[in-house]
Amino acid sequence: MDNSGERPGLQRTRLDWVDAGRGLAICLVVLFHSANWLGAAGIDTRGWISFNLVVSSLRMPLFFALSGLFAGKWLLVSWRTLWSGKVRMFAWVFLVWSTIGACAFTVGTRVMLDQGSLLKGTLLPIVLAPAYPRLELWFIWALALFFCLAKLTARLDPRLQLAVAGVGSAVALSGWVTASPGWNGSVRYYFFFLVGLHARTLIIRLGSTRRIGLLASGFAAWLVASFALWHWNLREVPGLYFINCLLGLVAGVALSRVVRWRAIRAVGSRTLPIYLAHTPIILLVCMVISLTAISQVPVTAQVAPPLLMLVAVIGALLLNRAAPRAGAAWLYEAPGWFPGRPEQGAPRPEPAQASS
Repeated sequence: MDNSGERPGLQRTRLDWVDAGRGLAICLVVLFHSANWLGAAGIDTRGWISFNLVVSSLRMPLFFALSGLFAGKWLLVSWRTLWSGKVRMFAWVFLVWSTIGACAFTVGTRVMLDQGSLLKGTLLPIVLAPAYPRLELWFIWALALFFCLAKLTARLDPRLQLAVAGVGSAVALSGWVTASPGWNGSVRYYFFFLVGLHARTLIIRLGSTRRIGLLASGFAAWLVASFALWHWNLREVPGLYFINCLLGLVAGVALSRVVRWRAIRAVGSRTLPIYLAHTPIILLVCMVISLTAISQVPVTAQVAPPLLMLVAVIGALLLNRAAPRAGAAWLYEAPGWFPGRPEQGAPRPEPAQASS
């Protein structure tokens, strides 16, 4: 993270709440996928799926806004440096983990749903992934796209950028769906990345404010709006869910100020390896569950999603730590032969082990 120009007294606090926010967001993402795949394994997770719908307006807006918060320095470098120092790593891990994810998806759907074929389930997603991301890793694809778009439009008035992206987001969040979650997800959330990028000072100020009443009011407004839109099925009314997501960003910052536990901050400082590996881990566990009678245990529906979230997060972090010692650092770092290796003396690329 780039903290140049920040007063020493504020730096630690700001990093704490930002890491807490990232940790909160990635845990909600993993919980979302856990509940969905446990449902495919035969466990009744409708309560958790409803919970995930209510908090969806916080989850991704917060994640993308925090990703844009420290992206400004990449707009000042050359295109070559942007590729070698940032986008190259995204491209590599996207290709590697898309292959792993497609294989896990095919095996998982065959075991749990008796669906899938070698061609459609594995090969096509791998081949089409660079232009047609449709599995959970669309977030990585979108981040690489966002950094490039932000640099391409860096000379344009930020207000114009936010206005255009905001209109696109409002439309896309009103029920617009495409064949690829990467396509509609990018239109939905590029605005929030730009908010983190261009309204950085405002967000940092919000995250550092001592006006707890303001944060509490923002959180309460988001919670009421989220429940109302879910309860009365109003998310596709043009503009309403977009406003809900704006409130979700405020609520996410507010919650990040409160939930600053050491564990959640540690998770938040290493979100990328969790995002890369959590779905294959979830699929593996769900395949085992689908072959047992665990789903018949009465309390399983209540406790399984958060427990699986915990297993997936810890498992992803342990895999990330063990990979270099096992000769598998290539799971997270682009090898020397991959195009765009930094020249000697050039800025080194950010490792995938760190937060994005």
